[in-house]
Amino acid sequence: MSEVNFDKFKCRCSAITKMMANSRDNPVLTALQAQKLAKYEASTSLTDSQKVEMAELLVRKENGQKIVLSDGCIEYLMEWYAWAVEGMIPVDREAMDIEYTRKGKSTENDCINLLSRVDKQLYTKNDIRISNDYFTGEPDIFVGEEIMKATKITDNKSIWDYPGFLKAIHKKPENNYIEQVQGYMEISGAKVGEIAKTLVSMPVEIMYDYQNRLLKKMNAISTESPDFLEEWAKWEHSMLFEHIPIHKRVFKIPVQPFAAERKQQLQDRVKICREWLWKFDEMYNQMNK
Repeated sequence: MSEVNFDKFKCRCSAITKMMANSRDNPVLTALQAQKLAKYEASTSLTDSQKVEMAELLVRKENGQKIVLSDGCIEYLMEWYAWAVEGMIPVDREAMDIEYTRKGKSTENDCINLLSRVDKQLYTKNDIRISNDYFTGEPDIFVGEEIMKATKITDNKSIWDYPGFLKAIHKKPENNYIEQVQGYMEISGAKVGEIAKTLVSMPVEIMYDYQNRLLKKMNAISTESPDFLEEWAKWEHSMLFEHIPIHKRVFKIPVQPFAAERKQQLQDRVKICREWLWKFDEMYNQMNK
């Protein structure tokens, strides 16, 4: 068991949204409730029922200002603790070779090459982990002489298939992806950030796995069976995207730096997480003594 200084805890940029999630035990006022409370507080003539409602809203407001770490945040802290103290990872999560993750990892260079072609600028995969006092992370791409003097940060998300890519264009950007890039920008000092969603062909090994699954599903004798070949042609066509023009296979979402208020909230939450880790460690070490 290693001696760990929990004051050195830094949140991974990819976990910022999880760390900041509000616990169900301390629900905060909604924007509508905050407006209603302000209206009640400014009023000089409230009905009895409105006075009761205002009191309830005031309690909710006060409770919401007390930070209670969410289950998701504590789950992340437990995983961080297990690695920091014992060097152990969540085996079930790491051992499961999830196909979406497989594609993302297998096609990193293909995605970066695609972005280079679209932007007419040569990018390379960054493998340098960066940190400040509160956050740590490894952005995919940076522009600049060196990463800590980056002018632009790009984080790539490899999309599984063509329908998924079209949906990604339409849907609202995921907040966890935005805050991940904002974290990278905060550490590096970059003023420009973006999420790039890219569509590149499926890796051969994944296509081979799907071919075998289809073979079993159809109870086909071999990959040369006419029925199998007809069905596999549809699958194969849906996994290869080189025929689609490159500008139609990259979708970018611009990201702004953290607002000053949000930045302070994040730093305060990291400090609370450090305190929580110290308390948990003390309790854990006293178990069964």
